[in-house]
Amino acid sequence: MKYGRLLTRLYNQPLAIAQSKLDILTSEVTLKLLAGETLPTLDSKSKENTFIGSPAIINVFDTLVSKNGVGDSGSTSYESVTRQINQAISTGQQKILFYIDSSGGEVSGLFALAAFIASLPIKHGIETVAVTDGMAASAAYVLASSAQKLYATSSSILGSIGVIMTLVNVTEADKQAGIKYTVLRSKADKALLNPHEDFTPKAIEDAVKMLSELDNIMNEAIMSSRKMLSKSVIDSLAGSTVLAEEALSLGLIDGIVTSLDDVINTEIKINTITNKKDNNMTLEEALAKNIELSSELQAVKANQTLEISKAKLSEQTRIVSILEAASTFNLSTDFAVKRIKANSSVEDAVEMFEGIKEALQMSNSLDTSIAAQSTLNEEMLAKNVPEDFLSSLIGAVDKIQSQDLYKGVK
Repeated sequence: MKYGRLLTRLYNQPLAIAQSKLDILTSEVTLKLLAGETLPTLDSKSKENTFIGSPAIINVFDTLVSKNGVGDSGSTSYESVTRQINQAISTGQQKILFYIDSSGGEVSGLFALAAFIASLPIKHGIETVAVTDGMAASAAYVLASSAQKLYATSSSILGSIGVIMTLVNVTEADKQAGIKYTVLRSKADKALLNPHEDFTPKAIEDAVKMLSELDNIMNEAIMSSRKMLSKSVIDSLAGSTVLAEEALSLGLIDGIVTSLDDVINTEIKINTITNKKDNNMTLEEALAKNIELSSELQAVKANQTLEISKAKLSEQTRIVSILEAASTFNLSTDFAVKRIKANSSVEDAVEMFEGIKEALQMSNSLDTSIAAQSTLNEEMLAKNVPEDFLSSLIGAVDKIQSQDLYKGVK
């Protein structure tokens, strides 16, 4: 079949593409080729960008494919985008703007290109910006999110974060054509999605497992570049698309621009994540401000975390020190717990424990018999100690001795 290789890339293969585009591909390409129809001749003239001025602009349009496409055949290949990025690097470009209008495409080659784009600021010092004025869905969103900043016009459609596979079984068509296939395998699970035979439950199970693994890879690729985007937000979208305003509130984009021309000319009006309206900034100023705010936020978070850790350590140290002090003075933990709950400092607690120990030692040494108390009264009176104070002291000692608040201080 003339288009056999193309067909193998369209069905029974995982795709990172929006459903709307997949429907078009299925009806206008896949089904026509399966019916033996001939597709229109495609213009092979390259439309890759030339890098004139700054920023360098790379178009990412239509269906995304791994190889053999430059935008003139209704598709853009990851290979051509990589080639244009390398050209920008070799010509000393300081900034690359990815102009995106695509519903996604093939998974093969996608994540390698996304990682390459994400590495440009660190490895080559190139500032990266992605802008869409139409659609950045599925594979196209993965590429867009790999740039440092991502902007969209208000009517743009974004999201469709997920992987899809269309299974095509042509056994009925084979019967009508009078063709019967016998598939032989050297291993039991080899090519289970062969379209010329019915799909087994094992084939479906394996396909679903592969889609799940690819979905996880896609999520990780996006979140590694867009730190503010959480897995819970991605899961909440359930593979759907949203308009720019909602995309901004969810953290899928960094701002809403009024037009693509404004972005290219670096004179834009941007609606930032803070939802400030009519904020007149150049693209460079907006990016610098966002980077500054992001750095400040990270610093505040880091300082807050440090202060919380310090406070926890300080409180732990206070509690342990008070408990240890009570143990040192051979006092019940009741004393320590009361001081902890009262938010006493370690110093105040120790001072109080010393006073309690002295009182307990005195209580052990005092003979409170009537004769002894009489002798004590005489001695204290001889020292001009008021009688009412002496009575209070003896009463306090009696109370301490009657309670189990000490461990036999000697």
